[in-house]
Amino acid sequence: MFIMLSFPLLLLVLTGHIGIVRSSCTSKLEKSLFDDLIGMMLKLKGTEHIAHRQELRQNDIPAFTAYRNSAQSLSSNAVVKFDKLWTNNLNAYDVTTGVFTAPIAGLYHFSAVVMSISGKSLFLSLWQNDTKTAGSYTTGDGYKTGTFDVVLTLKKGDRIYIRCRGGHDSQSIFSNSDDYSTFSGYLIA
Repeated sequence: MFIMLSFPLLLLVLTGHIGIVRSSCTSKLEKSLFDDLIGMMLKLKGTEHIAHRQELRQNDIPAFTAYRNSAQSLSSNAVVKFDKLWTNNLNAYDVTTGVFTAPIAGLYHFSAVVMSISGKSLFLSLWQNDTKTAGSYTTGDGYKTGTFDVVLTLKKGDRIYIRCRGGHDSQSIFSNSDDYSTFSGYLIA
């Protein structure tokens, strides 16, 4: 089984096979693939809610994928607002603020791909509450993508968001109807 995205990408599939997929998916298909992936991971892992020792259903797992389909200008320390959703189990991601708030404690995986305006620098950081956890810097000719891929232990109520690095005004996130800029997270244990 392969996951298809809007651009060529080398993927490691749950079975350990590696392949290159070139295709374009609709939003509905991408959401379906994401939901299937979460379901497969839960079946393989046999995830249980530690506090109550009951099996969690797929819709009870905090998970989101948000995206932008337009550019966003950023001032110093501004939060990137991924203002559209494909998935938002438990409504933990707020499109108006750009912040994910953990509805339950646990180990979470977060990833993001953020594209710069052609020829412009983009300096972003991933934050957990008021602590910077990871950074992404893109510069050079053409459009560039910065990525985040982290696993974090969260307490209930912890906040995760991406924001522009302080002291770096006049930066912009690029995206259009091809949805180049995305932000995802989900509970893994």
